[in-house]
Amino acid sequence: MPLRERKEIQEVLWRPKLKLLSVVIVLFWLVMMGLFARREGLLVFLGGPKKTVAPRLLQPSDTWMGIYLADDERIGFVNTTSTPESRDGQAGANMTVTSKLRLSLLSVVTEIVIVGNAWITMEEGIREFDLKVRSAGHSMRVVGAVRDGVLDTVIHTAGEDLSFQFPVGEELLLAGDMGATTLNLPELEVGEEVLVDTFDPMTFSVGKARVKCIGEEQLEVSGVLVDTKIVTTEMNGITSKAWLDFNEEVIRVETPFGFSLRKISPNEALRPLGQGMSTGLVELAAVHPTGKDVFRGARRMSLRFGGVGEDHLPPTDATQTADSGLYTITMAEEPAGAGAGPPAGEYLQGDGLVQVGHARIVERAAEIVGKETDPWLKAQRVYGWVFNNITKVPVFSIPSAIEVLESGEGDCNEHTILFTALARAAGVPTRIAIGVVWSDELDGFYYHAWPEVLIGEWIWMDPTLGQPIADATHIKLLNGSIDKWPRLIPYLGQLQIDVVSIE
Repeated sequence: MPLRERKEIQEVLWRPKLKLLSVVIVLFWLVMMGLFARREGLLVFLGGPKKTVAPRLLQPSDTWMGIYLADDERIGFVNTTSTPESRDGQAGANMTVTSKLRLSLLSVVTEIVIVGNAWITMEEGIREFDLKVRSAGHSMRVVGAVRDGVLDTVIHTAGEDLSFQFPVGEELLLAGDMGATTLNLPELEVGEEVLVDTFDPMTFSVGKARVKCIGEEQLEVSGVLVDTKIVTTEMNGITSKAWLDFNEEVIRVETPFGFSLRKISPNEALRPLGQGMSTGLVELAAVHPTGKDVFRGARRMSLRFGGVGEDHLPPTDATQTADSGLYTITMAEEPAGAGAGPPAGEYLQGDGLVQVGHARIVERAAEIVGKETDPWLKAQRVYGWVFNNITKVPVFSIPSAIEVLESGEGDCNEHTILFTALARAAGVPTRIAIGVVWSDELDGFYYHAWPEVLIGEWIWMDPTLGQPIADATHIKLLNGSIDKWPRLIPYLGQLQIDVVSIE
């Protein structure tokens, strides 16, 4: 194989893993930031008395946190401020954040900048927020307001305004975004535990977080011993830990994946970031299997999983089956006809990022499939168009089908989301698979996304890697759009794969 061709194939193989991993890392880190950076915010006690925002919210603050990898490489900072402000007779505060994160994965260095502000009242907690995310020429803005137990949200992306509504409690913790870094819980005493309603504007989902004060400890900060309380937060199956001084200032945060946040001075935070290769992140992405040697293009592979609990074992379907803990992935045959299958209604509908009914998506889908009526041939036409027309470059953003159609570039997430929107608009039931796929060049499994189409049974396709039918080295961990991405977090750094057979 010519060197140039091999290099092009290698680039196609690693770029999807880069993107999906980066999104998962960023989503996880944003969640942790939203929960920990300061202890001033809003709380919903389920089954217990309600506490309002702490009085210290009315005190000005200016806090800087550095973000570090396990090897002490600093990869970013977060600056949060709080300014007392009354509106319409309500006491509260305006809170702002400026944050920069630099990720270096597989020789690609990308900066992510998030800025935002929020209005919090003493009695009701968060009432409004406005967050902006920028990276590599891509941007997204999320604006929200809480009124009468309903969160009204608008996302601005690719020249479109998309509206959402979510029922929430009287008070809300904004989690999963750096714009909410300063919006957090009142202090807890040792042994106290609360369950908190959360909204994640990066995945447009409402969830829960369990927060508990588990003890006290002295922590050395700049050569001085500081008395701290230890607070854990469990969210999406992952538990992280924070140390707070008795003024409720966060001193340090640790995550299960080697990320940490530390209180630092403004001068230290604003020093130039290094250009290191962040080897730890590359290792975080990889799942190096035991057992038989794996190779691209395999038609059948059997394996066993380790490192994760039974509640995180992968799903099964016609391609990925399980028997007594042994999973087998069998590359599908080209379907002979549509056949009968499970109800397809939900797999023809759109959501905030897969805009099936948008005029541009409908028009492009009609152009691609023409007068074709056979579902499988429609799927093949959509596959071919996406593979040939979307430039394969790493993009650090939360993708939407409209944005990808407009920009004409991206990696596995962009390819998959645009394919899903176009295929559904063409009448082909489609869903998104998220998991890992093998790379010969990288000698490991890396995180990846691909679409599945319902043609009698679910057929896996991969328009990013150029596979009309995905090979057997694709291992599905879950199905779902962006709102399901945080469910990958328990696998990172934990998933173990033992390959029993491959052919």
